[in-house]
Amino acid sequence: MGTADLQSALMALDLAMQTEKDGREFYKRAAQRTNDPGGKVLFVSLADDELEHLRLLESQRESLAEKNRWRLSAEAKDAAPAKIAGAPLFSRKALADNLNEYTSDLSALRMAFLIEKDAVAFYTRAAAETDDPNGKAMYERLMEMEKEHQRILEEEYEALAKEFRHTMGFEPF
Repeated sequence: MGTADLQSALMALDLAMQTEKDGREFYKRAAQRTNDPGGKVLFVSLADDELEHLRLLESQRESLAEKNRWRLSAEAKDAAPAKIAGAPLFSRKALADNLNEYTSDLSALRMAFLIEKDAVAFYTRAAAETDDPNGKAMYERLMEMEKEHQRILEEEYEALAKEFRHTMGFEPF
């Protein structure tokens, strides 16, 4: 790998690692702020997944910096997203009992969805711009994991928003 390609790959990995760190911190704060047990489980699980993504990226960066090569797919940690039950995770009864408390949870879910959407776009672009098959495979794997996060968050947001609209009397919208 040439010097320019190496520097470009290292910069992309640095950006990806910072994105995962920021995402993890967001999910940790969201877990601390919500009073809903199901919401805590969701946010903690996503924070754990972001830590696994970070470790995978750090491993790749170390290999590139020290050996001037991407780690083989088989050498990379087999980071799989935690299994999170499908929506609804947040309590619908609690939402009906304390509507104001859940407006921040809805906002957090929406922000989390957008974070994951941006991550999917970043990893899709990085995979397309990486010639090395091992680097491309790593980015594609991360993209798929972030897509799963995006799906889970969208389902949870939609389920909670539907209950919110029902509780507020905004149905059938």
